[in-house]
Amino acid sequence: MKHHTATAEPIDETTYRKEDRNDHVEDNTTNQSNRSNGNPKEKQGNENHVKTLQMPTPEQMMQEEFMNHCAVRSVMSLVMGGGMGVLMGLVFGTMDNDANLAGEQGNKTRTAKQQILATAKSAGQKSWSYAKTFAAMGALYSGSECVIEKARAKHDIYNSAYAGCFTGGALAARAGWQAAGIGCASFAAFSVMIDKVLDH
Repeated sequence: MKHHTATAEPIDETTYRKEDRNDHVEDNTTNQSNRSNGNPKEKQGNENHVKTLQMPTPEQMMQEEFMNHCAVRSVMSLVMGGGMGVLMGLVFGTMDNDANLAGEQGNKTRTAKQQILATAKSAGQKSWSYAKTFAAMGALYSGSECVIEKARAKHDIYNSAYAGCFTGGALAARAGWQAAGIGCASFAAFSVMIDKVLDH
């Protein structure tokens, strides 16, 4: 009885090398396509980032230029200063000692309505006086600061100091040169202090 022995066929190494090389090329092609496609979230993030860098429209530029005009800033500060003066006048007018004293002295002869009217009159006078002062202060300071900033072409603390000096000196000019000098120095120091506080 004859025994047949199985003989193993020889392995062709070149065939395996070609297959490995083809698999490697396919993997590289797949990786490159994935890189080119990228992650959808990353693409969306990049698109959003590009959208945030849009240039302002001509209407927005005109509006910003209008709001930065020195006359507009002066008028806005005048209105805001007047409003603040009215509020402060109402508060201090109702707490006026003269009005309260007059109400106490005439307590026997004055009615409650008369006392309320006297207090309201004092508050109105205080409000008008404070409104004029704060409106003038706001308009002078904002307008002078805008002009100085445009003339110097710089935005620093010296603009506040110069504008404060001009405002304080102008408001105290009626009392003489000495009072104008004191007002200039004090208001300049106050403006610099406020500017530093707001920056921090």
